[in-house]
Amino acid sequence: MSGNEQYVVTARKWRPMTFAEVVGQDHIAITLRNAMLTGRVHHAYLFTGPRGVGKTTSARIVAKALNCLNPGSDAEPCNACASCNDIMDGRSIDVIEIDGASNNSVEDIRKLRENSRYPPVHGKYKLYIIDEVHMLSTSAFNALLKTLEEPPPHLMFIFATTEVHKVPATILSRCQRFDFRRMEIDTIINQLKKIADGEGISIDEESLIAIARKADGSMRDSQSIFDQVRAFCGNTIVAADVHDALHLIDTEFFFRISQAIREKNVADMFAIAREVIVKGYDIQECLNGLLEHFRNILSVQATGSTSLIETSATYLARYEQEATCFTQAEMLRLMHIVTSTEHGLKYAAQPGVRLELALTQMASLDSIVDITEVMNTLRGEPGIQPASTPIAEKKTPDLIYATAQKVFEQKDKKVVADTPLPTSQKTALTADILSRWDEFIDSTSPILQFALNTVVPSIEDDTLNITTELTFTFEQLKSNLEALNKALLSFYGISIDVSLALGKEGESRGEKKSMFETIAPSQNHAQNGGLGIIGSMPSQLEVIEQSKPKMKERDLSEVEKALVSTFGAREISKR
Repeated sequence: MSGNEQYVVTARKWRPMTFAEVVGQDHIAITLRNAMLTGRVHHAYLFTGPRGVGKTTSARIVAKALNCLNPGSDAEPCNACASCNDIMDGRSIDVIEIDGASNNSVEDIRKLRENSRYPPVHGKYKLYIIDEVHMLSTSAFNALLKTLEEPPPHLMFIFATTEVHKVPATILSRCQRFDFRRMEIDTIINQLKKIADGEGISIDEESLIAIARKADGSMRDSQSIFDQVRAFCGNTIVAADVHDALHLIDTEFFFRISQAIREKNVADMFAIAREVIVKGYDIQECLNGLLEHFRNILSVQATGSTSLIETSATYLARYEQEATCFTQAEMLRLMHIVTSTEHGLKYAAQPGVRLELALTQMASLDSIVDITEVMNTLRGEPGIQPASTPIAEKKTPDLIYATAQKVFEQKDKKVVADTPLPTSQKTALTADILSRWDEFIDSTSPILQFALNTVVPSIEDDTLNITTELTFTFEQLKSNLEALNKALLSFYGISIDVSLALGKEGESRGEKKSMFETIAPSQNHAQNGGLGIIGSMPSQLEVIEQSKPKMKERDLSEVEKALVSTFGAREISKR
């Protein structure tokens, strides 16, 4: 650049001059051009959409096309006549651009109404372009209504806004509304390629993708970022320099995280979290990038292709390979952890610790077993097992039920196998129940241990009969029957039918007599017709209630009965 040449930023230098040059808004450019060709031009237009997508640029092209002294056959402005040059240089007295944020009072609108009565000097229309029109006050909008509804033949308004919901409905109803779209990444990349070729700049594909994604749908933002990167890199732009210039986290960083998850490498997760803090990366941006990384893997798993991933060809092949290392359920769990961490990050006093917690939690997750595959295994049906959790070819009963139990714990669901064990195997296993009963009690929870220490177990017709003399113990076992069934399944390796019943008072574990017999004589509960609960799982239970027996002298509470049976307590009369 010579010393006398003034530098112009890319967004201004490469601003579209005709409808044909407008990028990414073909639906609007075609409509406006056809309106001018047919002479069906409206007196008020409203351009709405995100920032940097061409609203003000399109308004200027409309102004040039309407007032051009030598318009083309396709209604395009010539960009060479005096009217076009005045509009491009911002000195036209027929096209007035107003900033709605700084001219939002009633007095400003009154001045506009007074000046709008005078016809244009050179062109056909006197045109007002009001940018960020939603910033006008309510009184200013009301003052504009009459002029907007019945303007002079030479007057036209073009309003531009990014927040159309703030514009009153009375204004919207008097305008033709055009909604500008966010720019697609491919559209931004193609435009940046065109600019780079025109400026003699060498830039690789990954750099273009990084700039386009950073722009978040805004063409003007992408061009501003392009200027920033060019100032840092010069005329040769590579991806590594782009990441340094914009302080971005590259895609390779997220592949390191997914690799640590596969290898369950918690130590590497701490190192990755430390790297984020030391290099000063934004933690929120890191989590957003990680969520998109997992989303890319999930999209490959769901669609079988990489068509929905916006990245370079090098990483597309890696995403295909990475998708084979996880299941869809695992991806959903990982994405849930990221979104939960993002939500909690707003209120976290130590964001770095939250990031470490999320990463280490991901690396510590157990592999998921597909419940359908487990059920097929239990039924003996063929099925493809998940690669992350292979099941041994030898489907022994213990292995099958251990696999099912693991699924119960991970999925927090209750699953019952439709296919029971063979009768011979089940009989052999139930015969061992009584001999290992003491070991089983020691393996249970404290609540079950307290209750089971006061019962008498027996085996009849492959059913475990548990008899107790205490209604308190009976109720405890009834309410914890699901836990008892799980404990039996875990300890003995099979599903055992359980029958709970109230037996004769005085019977207890070890055939010990109650020390309270003189105060509470024995009552025959067997006369009540075989009371009890039978079932292997809660959904199969049948509960039969029993009335409490009465004592000769007085009824004991359930706690007193438990103390008598367990510890041999006796009542001491008051003196």
